[in-house]
Amino acid sequence: MTQTQILWPEGQILPTFPASAETQDLIYLNDRVSNEERYLFSSLKGIVNGTQPRIFSYEGDAFAEGPYTWLDSLGYKYVEHNDPWAVLQKYLPEVEGLIVYDPDQIHTVNLATLMAKDKKALIASPNLLTKLTAAPYNLPVLEDLRGKYTSHLDLYQMIYDTYWQTADRRALMVLAPGIEGSVREYAIALKTVTVWLNPEIEVENELLSRFLSSMPQGANTLGWWPEEGPGVEAGSRFGIPTIPSNFCTNLTFHSGLPRTITPKPIPPKPELQNKIYVAFILSDGDNLQYVEHLMRKLWNNEDRGSVPIGWTISPAMVDAMPGALNFLHQSATENDNLISGPSGLGYTYPNYWPNTEDLNQYIERTEKYNQAAGIRVITVWNTITGGIDQQVGEAYAKYAPTTLGLTAQNTGGEMSIYLNSLPGKPLTCNYCTQEQAMLDHIYSGSEGWDGVSPRFLIIQAQPWQDVRPTSFKNVMNALNDNYIVVRPDHIFQLIREANNLPINPEGN
Repeated sequence: MTQTQILWPEGQILPTFPASAETQDLIYLNDRVSNEERYLFSSLKGIVNGTQPRIFSYEGDAFAEGPYTWLDSLGYKYVEHNDPWAVLQKYLPEVEGLIVYDPDQIHTVNLATLMAKDKKALIASPNLLTKLTAAPYNLPVLEDLRGKYTSHLDLYQMIYDTYWQTADRRALMVLAPGIEGSVREYAIALKTVTVWLNPEIEVENELLSRFLSSMPQGANTLGWWPEEGPGVEAGSRFGIPTIPSNFCTNLTFHSGLPRTITPKPIPPKPELQNKIYVAFILSDGDNLQYVEHLMRKLWNNEDRGSVPIGWTISPAMVDAMPGALNFLHQSATENDNLISGPSGLGYTYPNYWPNTEDLNQYIERTEKYNQAAGIRVITVWNTITGGIDQQVGEAYAKYAPTTLGLTAQNTGGEMSIYLNSLPGKPLTCNYCTQEQAMLDHIYSGSEGWDGVSPRFLIIQAQPWQDVRPTSFKNVMNALNDNYIVVRPDHIFQLIREANNLPINPEGN
């Protein structure tokens, strides 16, 4: 095996891993193993895959894509292991020992996550020590964290005072210590400082703010927050977007795939008529674990391609999941339109950014990544129900000039055109959960239409309550001839035509 380094050049949002091995060791870290074993084997993955991704795990539940789906789709071979302990034995030469976490202070697993890569040490429960220190493993204890910390605040303050000062501050992992596997392997491979601090608790927010305020412009948090709104807002107030990823399971593998992405061109838009145009959007694509799991499962729905759909994804896939992004483009039909989740390159509330120049640069980076990802529409969120401030819309118009349009979360609001160049269209439904709700919002959005001019409606649905391509097809088929269902990029091209704007802006 040729060992190479993880590469993280300046200007790149997330790092590139060494090329993933053509044959992966497939292990199961779902209910086949204990919670304690998931800590152990996710740390093995982080250590091994940080040198070259060779271990692929399946940790799936009812929302997941299946154990072989990505490996088969991306053309990788695999050896399936029913016993992950055999894989540990295979990679023992790459492991030096153990870090024992304290079950009475479970946040010590986040400290162990930070220490594991340099020490080449597995995260171990005290209950597994007898097995791990005996033959055939014979692993020594390199660090025992039991009894060293009486509070999680003291622990994270020590991490800030000691490790954060020399860490790569372009990323901060916000991860519940009770998540044993998932994105923990990625944090280990990158030696990312990992914390679990709640911005709604004053003393925790004070320490969290010290981390966020000392991160450079262009940095991100990874993982997820105790609560969505307060967490995303906390990052936004320091100009730090969130890349949701807490239940990603194989980011080390995906980050080692070839970075060639070949987007398909936009098909010709339909003719503008005096009709009611409807575009469907499936939400939550800013979440890398959703793209990795549930979206990939929905991509196999038998009705995909029979109805125009805007699939939200994260532009950060250019770095974190380039092979998966290219697969989506190559397998897309003319009715599948990949668009940006909120609010571009990382989930953030742009209205809350305190520094205009930082926001402009965030939007510039979004434009760069969107062009690489083949994205022309951005779903902008300012809380779950907020509109876009005028100056924020103007910043998108100026610094993301190839964007066809923005959606906004203030349901039913008036459309804006920023700098006479960029349409911002509030959604007709911002988080629909079923077919009838979609129809109800379409009909209410159609009230007063006189048939002598076009009208434009955008329905955004969330995927977690069984909304699938079939659902959108059923809604489309329930509409009469006054309605035409189109892709999100097409609806914005039609809006542009109706407002005498360039239909396909090419930027500066």
